[in-house]
Amino acid sequence: MICKTDRWKDGWVAVGLFMLTILSRLPFRSQILYHWDSVNFAYAMRQFSVAKDQPQPPGYIIYVWLCRLVGTVARDAQTTMVIISIVASALAVVALFYLGSAMFDRRVGLIAALFLAMSPLFWFYGEIALPHALDTLLVIVSVWWLYEVMEGDHRYLYPAVAVLAVAGGVRQQTIIFLVPVLLFALRRVGWRRFLTAGVLGAVICLAWFVPLMALSGGISNYMRVTGTFARRFQSTTSVLMGAGWWGIGRNVRKLAMYTLYGWGIALVPGVVYAARQLWQRKWPQSWEKPVFLLLWIVPSLIFYAIIHMGQQGLVFVLLPALLLLSAVGLERMLAARSRWLTAATAAVVALNAGVFCLMPEYPLGPGTLRLLTRATLVNSDRYYQDRFRAIEAGFAPESTAILAANWHHVEYYLPDYVSLPFTIGSKWEKDAGRPTGGFQEVLATPTMLGLQFDGQGQAAIVVFDSDLAAFRESPASAHELSLEHGGRLEYFVLTGDQAFHYGSQSFGVSGN
Repeated sequence: MICKTDRWKDGWVAVGLFMLTILSRLPFRSQILYHWDSVNFAYAMRQFSVAKDQPQPPGYIIYVWLCRLVGTVARDAQTTMVIISIVASALAVVALFYLGSAMFDRRVGLIAALFLAMSPLFWFYGEIALPHALDTLLVIVSVWWLYEVMEGDHRYLYPAVAVLAVAGGVRQQTIIFLVPVLLFALRRVGWRRFLTAGVLGAVICLAWFVPLMALSGGISNYMRVTGTFARRFQSTTSVLMGAGWWGIGRNVRKLAMYTLYGWGIALVPGVVYAARQLWQRKWPQSWEKPVFLLLWIVPSLIFYAIIHMGQQGLVFVLLPALLLLSAVGLERMLAARSRWLTAATAAVVALNAGVFCLMPEYPLGPGTLRLLTRATLVNSDRYYQDRFRAIEAGFAPESTAILAANWHHVEYYLPDYVSLPFTIGSKWEKDAGRPTGGFQEVLATPTMLGLQFDGQGQAAIVVFDSDLAAFRESPASAHELSLEHGGRLEYFVLTGDQAFHYGSQSFGVSGN
């Protein structure tokens, strides 16, 4: 039984972990909405519409509600979501400390928490406007309390189910991934408690599901929109939609890379310990804990491998379990050498922190392996800020259109300008690096684009993204503007007898 003194010690450790995480995040927080989905959430704070990808399906309605609540005191959507990410990441680190302490011991809990706090990938997502840090917190708390229930402490039953139901409102897939570990943990609670917990979970889910359906135009419309969205992304990734081995290969490569990067240097003690146990044929005396952890990890691995693996933060549903296993391995290998254990833990933490703080975005050169680090945040902010400032300073909204691959950001940050989408396929997709807009060929004069000629009888088409240069038909007619932190912004000047052509494969100026 835990005594009062131990609770005070745990409390101080928790406060220290919380402050360490908060203070490590504050200097590096992003300034511009990082991801396409970040813009979706920013729009959703104004008007919730899954049909308009505000936000994208399946809806994330509780996250949007939380953003609106925090947004009443924060100055903008970017600040709001970054605050949530920073605080949620700090609380997730604390929760992993308590989970590790409950499943193993305090040293394991502390080591696992430090591994999570300094994971380069988790650190990165704690700095940007996306819900993955919050989802990680809810996953860890749900699993922690489910473990307590499995160990016989039924006080945690209803809180665990409540948090898991809330997690479903933040990201619906989370409930599906954790159903196996939920059923395993609750297998001995008795039918009365089980049914009561089920009713509680259903009521909480209905509290966000009913508004989600109402705001989406009903269940049938929601299913139609969600199905269209799924086909858009899963037709080349899901074996259920005919993606075949190419889709599995694409998913597994991304899943492996993202998991390994999130695991970081902490992978080493975990793998070494597991290899040693297998070599010595030392099997667990009780399989309950290993089964619990496997049921936590495996469902999401299967889904990501055969259905769809998206952005890197999706691995956070299973990453805490891997870090927990690494902490167990390190602690057990060095249990009798406390100084060595401290030094090894510090080395792993320092190396992971060094990766995030010091590694460039492309350590092997542009266009090669890309790491999500502090440099990536800086580069992303500068990329957008330099272009926004140059456009606002040099081009009048009424006489300027902006051709952009990142047109969603342009729409959000430069709403007074005409936006012309020119989408390029993302890396790891079948259409990577190729135009994917699928829109009809357009040959339009400035007037047809809704532009007015300035005092010199001219209008401008700004090419927002440097990647679009490969699809430019008339390079000789392009002008360039130097940007603050390097690079150039291209633009075309059109007069009354000229038209701008853009379509599914290229763009350029037509006429004299």
